[in-house]
Amino acid sequence: MEENKEKKMSLQEWSMHYRQIIILLVSCLVALGIYGLVNINKNEFPDFTIRQGIVVAVYPGVTAQEMEEQVTKPLEKYIFTYKEVKKEKTVSYSKDGLSIIQVELNDELMNKDEFWSKFKHGVQGFKNQLPEGVLAIQVNDDFGDTSALLLAMGSQDKTYRELNDYMNSLIDSLRMIPSVGKMTVFGLQHDQISIYLNSDKLSHYGISYLTIAQQLTAKGFVTTAGRVKDKGFKSPIHVDRALNKIYDVENTLIYTDGKGNNVRLKDVATVKREYPQMKSYITNNGTKCILLSVEIKKGQDVSKMGTEINKKLANIKKHIPNDVKLSAITDQKQVVDDSIENFLHELLIAICTVILVVVLIMPFRVAAVAAGTMPITIFISLGLFYMLNIELNTVTLAALIVTLGMIVDDSIVIIDSYLEMMAEGKTRWQASIDATVHFLKSIFTATLCISVTFFPFLIMMTGQFHDFLLSFPWAISIVLFASMIMAQTLLPILQYFFIKKPMEVKTRADGKKPFNLLDILDKYYRKLLNACFNHPWVTLAAGVASVIIGGWMFSTLPQRMMPYADRNQFAVEIYMPTGTGIERTAAVADSLEHMIAKKEGVVSIASFKGCASPRFHTAYAPQISDENYAQFIVNTTGNDATEKLCEECTNEYTTYFPEAYVKIKQLSYSSVAVPIEVRLKSDNLVQLAQYSDSITAIMRQMPELYLVRSNMLEPLPTTRIKIDDEKASRLGITNETVEMQMAFRYGDGYTVSTAWEGDYDIQVKMKTEDADQATKADILDELIPIGILAAIPTSIDGLMSLHSVGEALPSVPMRQFAEVVPTWQYGQICHRNGLRTVTVMAEVDRHLNVGFVTRDVMERLAAFQLPEGMTMEFGGQLENDNETTPKILGTLIISIAIIFFVLLWHFRKISEAVLIMVCLSLCVFGTAAGIFISGCDVSITSILGFVSLMGILVRNGVILFDYAAEVRELEHLSLKDSIHVAAERRMRPIFLTSAAASMGVVPMVFGGSGLWMPMGAVICYGALITMLFILTVMPIAYWKVMGEKTHPQTPPSEGGE
Repeated sequence: MEENKEKKMSLQEWSMHYRQIIILLVSCLVALGIYGLVNINKNEFPDFTIRQGIVVAVYPGVTAQEMEEQVTKPLEKYIFTYKEVKKEKTVSYSKDGLSIIQVELNDELMNKDEFWSKFKHGVQGFKNQLPEGVLAIQVNDDFGDTSALLLAMGSQDKTYRELNDYMNSLIDSLRMIPSVGKMTVFGLQHDQISIYLNSDKLSHYGISYLTIAQQLTAKGFVTTAGRVKDKGFKSPIHVDRALNKIYDVENTLIYTDGKGNNVRLKDVATVKREYPQMKSYITNNGTKCILLSVEIKKGQDVSKMGTEINKKLANIKKHIPNDVKLSAITDQKQVVDDSIENFLHELLIAICTVILVVVLIMPFRVAAVAAGTMPITIFISLGLFYMLNIELNTVTLAALIVTLGMIVDDSIVIIDSYLEMMAEGKTRWQASIDATVHFLKSIFTATLCISVTFFPFLIMMTGQFHDFLLSFPWAISIVLFASMIMAQTLLPILQYFFIKKPMEVKTRADGKKPFNLLDILDKYYRKLLNACFNHPWVTLAAGVASVIIGGWMFSTLPQRMMPYADRNQFAVEIYMPTGTGIERTAAVADSLEHMIAKKEGVVSIASFKGCASPRFHTAYAPQISDENYAQFIVNTTGNDATEKLCEECTNEYTTYFPEAYVKIKQLSYSSVAVPIEVRLKSDNLVQLAQYSDSITAIMRQMPELYLVRSNMLEPLPTTRIKIDDEKASRLGITNETVEMQMAFRYGDGYTVSTAWEGDYDIQVKMKTEDADQATKADILDELIPIGILAAIPTSIDGLMSLHSVGEALPSVPMRQFAEVVPTWQYGQICHRNGLRTVTVMAEVDRHLNVGFVTRDVMERLAAFQLPEGMTMEFGGQLENDNETTPKILGTLIISIAIIFFVLLWHFRKISEAVLIMVCLSLCVFGTAAGIFISGCDVSITSILGFVSLMGILVRNGVILFDYAAEVRELEHLSLKDSIHVAAERRMRPIFLTSAAASMGVVPMVFGGSGLWMPMGAVICYGALITMLFILTVMPIAYWKVMGEKTHPQTPPSEGGE
């Protein structure tokens, strides 16, 4: 018989009987949570998969238009054969001798490494179908990798070669850290051996540039020299390199004859070891430097890696000279540590706030039991995070903060029922078990509803949003189900031992009750509830009006799905006109750098001239750079300083330099590079240029826009040599001869060999002394060798047959067979989705609503007449919102559908399930009011807050309706009176849970985080506003919808209909 009893024992009763086991298990899980908190992987955000890459093709000597037709278009057609490529987001830029294609992959693609491996192999195979002059095609799939640490190594006195040696030592040291991934050095300048040929001396000796190039290339050529075989043993033969230092190069014999006449390179050229004129370089606070980008391996803890790196750096600094400075430009460890520390601080404040709210409203012992389950649940959840390999980041910590009010809700509801049952005469033991069992189904349904509503985000959202939200539903579910299990197992034990008698009504000596907030609220709520029951249609109309007003407020609120990042740094981008050299770009950049450096709040400035920084923030993509581009990373004293400086610098420097666009960019979590884009598509380049100029002019008249520009860029001045084929043919001159001669004479130099000093390679480059000072007249007077043999001699005999030492090489000036014409060509031709596209871009003041400004732009351009064959579309934030909004609406619809079926399972009645579904709309006004009061934007986190509000409403609605059904059955009241009584009796727990949920996110609201404040604001204000609707509109809706018209036999309150 006893055995039979044990078998039928409920979980709650079993927990009471075997409380020592429960307490031991809970203690072990709490200990696991404490251990997990210390050892769990910590990051700022979940891992983002950046599905972007770049294809670069080099084809020297062709114009932008020729590059487009011959290289870009065929490459695009080939790239679009891959189904993984998102065509509409793939953009190409055809420039002088260069094609750059930015490839974006579909959001659904998870294994990007496998794709890029297949893609690289395919592109290299496709190169054979492009013109022979295409030197190389490179696929860069590292475009999306984010640096965990950017480390600058700089010195005023040390050469780049010396800095490189120190950097190699640092890299060797950091490589020993297991979590360190790829390391890349940027900004390194290689010295070279430069050969400056003297044109007059070459002419005197009758030697061409190509002859010297051939001789030096042969000297530097290395191949196998064979093997010596002896009695079954093989020994390789190696021939020493001929060119290893300046002396070797200077004394290279370039001509000799049988009479002993020798011509060495130093006779016709000056040989120097030097750093070439830089096309790009990096400085940190004005000091030249090289930059090390350190990436972290997937799944590793950036905080732990940073700690290990700091130990290595401390050791390295002891072994490098004092004038070599190591400084972090960006440090993800510091960002993560600060973020986690701030969130843990907010979590601690939130726990204390919720406990304080409960203690102030309820008796101390009752409050202590209700609040005591909260830290226990948090630690158990952290232990489960650790066991399930869910890292601790701002997303999972936000889930912990949001659920605090819901955690305490389970305890409050059960304790309230426990006190009621004791007041009715039940024993503590029986009341503790019955109260817990009584609310099991209601709490399970409510917990299930809240948990599952977040999972549709993982189904509907793709790309960056999916990665961002991946751990949020799991974290919410773990915390809520841990809370529910604690409420069903540990709570009965705690309330049995610590709450030994029902709440008594205390009176003072004068016979009056002492002040109690709940009593005051209860008194006025009864009056309000009676008024609602006396005027039911007015109450329902007020509920409907709130939904309409909330919807209208939503339509007026600014929308920014991913807000600005809280960072102690911002970026500055400088765009100079097409063709601007590095000297002029650097002059503007240096001037701007000096002005910004003087501002209060600036800590350091890393400057990239002629190049762009690596990706140092997930959503900040590296820019495509040239000599006309410069970029700063400005480090500040904090986020407040960043916001202030961004505003100041935008107002002061955006148009400070007449020839430059200066863009001050506060880092954002959004991947949208430009807020407003107007795209024109057409095959006609002339029309594209003309109409884009017209649209640019219209948009520049709008005061809310600034930095309005087009990506077609300014026309590029070029020099075109038009060869007369008939004259050139008679002289034995070909296009190839002219092109090679021009490349040698006026190019950056021709690499003829490589010298080695250990593992350090030194290029040997040949160029002419006046290469950088050519004019149109110089080109016309340029002497071109006559005939193929003269241009490219195949032997010394061939050369001697044409001339002897001292005799000029047969040649003619360019003007005899060609004309030189200065022309203008397109600086850049852009494609989007394979079609010619010109984009007019504009920035918007950060205080303005981008959506409203975009609407104004669209209205301005609505009457703009386009020619046949040209189309206009809008990109920027509008395009991003149009892509995201349907997914969010789809997510909400699926979430509501899931809630409906859970409620249908719970109530077994469609009418009650539908009623709660309709009442979900009451959350709209609270959400809109929360966003409006806090002054933030509608964002992805505010949507999460809205879903949380729906969960709170469902939770309270289920418990309210269940209680009404129970009262009706036990006390035999009418439907109207049963819901009236239920509302009066459930007001206290509903108020307490709403207040706890609201106060729990107060630290999130006042923490100032641009990302999480909208969510906190929605829950903080929305929970209190929605609570009012739950306690007024929902009881009336229940009464009217369920349809019973019977009058109470004994009215429980003053009101009636």
